Amino acid sequence: MTTAKRVDTAVPRPHWPAVAPKNGYQGPYNPWLEHMHYVSTTAMKFASLAVGLQRDIFRIHRDVGRIYGQPLFVQQMNSYLERVADANVTLMEQLTREYTKPEFGFTTTRIDGKDVPVTERVVADRPFCKLIHFERDTDRKDPVVLLVAPQSGHYATLLRPTVERLLPEAEVYVTDWVNAREVPVEAGEFTLETYADYLVDFITELGPHAQVISICQSTVPAVMAVSRIAEDAPEAQPETLTLMAGPLDPSAAPTEVTQLADRMHLPSYLRMFIAEAPNGRKVYPGYVQLMSFIAMNPENHFSSHRDLYRYQVADNTNPEIVRIERFYREYFAVADLTAEFYADTVERVFIDKELAKGTMNYRGRPVRPEVITCPIIGVEGANDDISAPGQTRDFLAKFTGSSDVTFYEQPHAGHYGVFAGGNWREEIAPRLLGKIHEASSETYSKPQKAHKKIEPYHG
Repeated sequence: MTTAKRVDTAVPRPHWPAVAPKNGYQGPYNPWLEHMHYVSTTAMKFASLAVGLQRDIFRIHRDVGRIYGQPLFVQQMNSYLERVADANVTLMEQLTREYTKPEFGFTTTRIDGKDVPVTERVVADRPFCKLIHFERDTDRKDPVVLLVAPQSGHYATLLRPTVERLLPEAEVYVTDWVNAREVPVEAGEFTLETYADYLVDFITELGPHAQVISICQSTVPAVMAVSRIAEDAPEAQPETLTLMAGPLDPSAAPTEVTQLADRMHLPSYLRMFIAEAPNGRKVYPGYVQLMSFIAMNPENHFSSHRDLYRYQVADNTNPEIVRIERFYREYFAVADLTAEFYADTVERVFIDKELAKGTMNYRGRPVRPEVITCPIIGVEGANDDISAPGQTRDFLAKFTGSSDVTFYEQPHAGHYGVFAGGNWREEIAPRLLGKIHEASSETYSKPQKAHKKIEPYHG
């Protein structure tokens, strides 16, 4: 069985206040937002039912025509109209469905040519996050990886392809963030600093041989947490810190996201898009964030659904249907953020750019990336339009305390291509795992295949 260290769920939380505020968010919100969302989705569902009735009528006409010998062209026309109506129903149902949290679903991984059982275990259960360990039934000694999932509207399962590629060569732990509307108000607030508190806790408990991989939004609290560990207990730093496609320096490469933040009047935005969940907690709803994601790339989403519609009208057997539907089952499954975390992140990371300017404080003390001495690995996608090239790369110059800072930019990769898809599997992951093995002070199992190199960063 695996020898990876487990997390003691009873470990004290060093930075958390003894009594958490009952409701940390006291800012503006929209008391009608939840009601408007309910009315609009209900109307769409009624429209879907009406189209479904139309499909059933065409189906009945087709069957009756076959029984009573209608002309062939009439039967074919009814059959075509049925497929059109069926495609309409399928599309509308997908757009109005309430998507539940997906499962990781890993039961095996392939190691040294053999299928090895994998057990998903919750090793730390906190109000806003569960730390999951994918425990492999093997005696191999592999690096312990803490994969820090972003908390930006999607569940941690969006990183399923990331976990899948790492599992054959690593003991993987993942931060599985909880949907904020499911957390009682009595659990207290969750801010950007609370996020960093969780990471300090998890990294410390996994030990100094942990390899931290942070993705997108999570790179900011990862820097906050690791710099604080490096300052207070240098020997407890992780073995490596990987920063992948994150908004560490948003001004380095403007995108639609950063431009929106630059012109945003935050109180007005919060007054419009912060809602009150049924349990009384103020949240930034996942459905609002999803609309924002879609608005950044409407052409791609429209094109995908147009293709899906055409495939279903044609014969409903095209294999692309499965691929597109699988992607959107994950993409449309969204989680709410606490209102205070959303407001904190927008103001401090994107508007004030505190981390990039060196003005960010964490629990009353400055965040000092220059005190981190462990190896730093930066990764970006050349075609990333969310955290554009430069936002991670340019920030690497601040890690002056580390003698080992490397950077890799993946050609032709967009934002999701950094941690999923062929670019991740064939190019980025081998380089990342190679660097982790190179930087490690422990003797791990022999890598399954030769790893590719990441070049040192010369900022």
